[in-house]
Amino acid sequence: MKIKSFDPDQWVSIHTAASMADVHREWMRRLAKAGKVRAFSIEGQWFVFRDAAASFERRGRGRPRAEKR
Repeated sequence: MKIKSFDPDQWVSIHTAASMADVHREWMRRLAKAGKVRAFSIEGQWFVFRDAAASFERRGRGRPRAEKR
């Protein structure tokens, strides 16, 4: 990332991103480390791209129900 093109208004902290995506902040940090959302870390402080946090949708949890016959 070029420092010239960095816009601080487009990035939010991991806590803010977690509340925007309606997930726990630890889960958002794991998503960031796995590359599932656009993010970067500076000295242990994670920042997430605002649009990535706003558009993140959780998938259904657990095993899908079997269809009744």
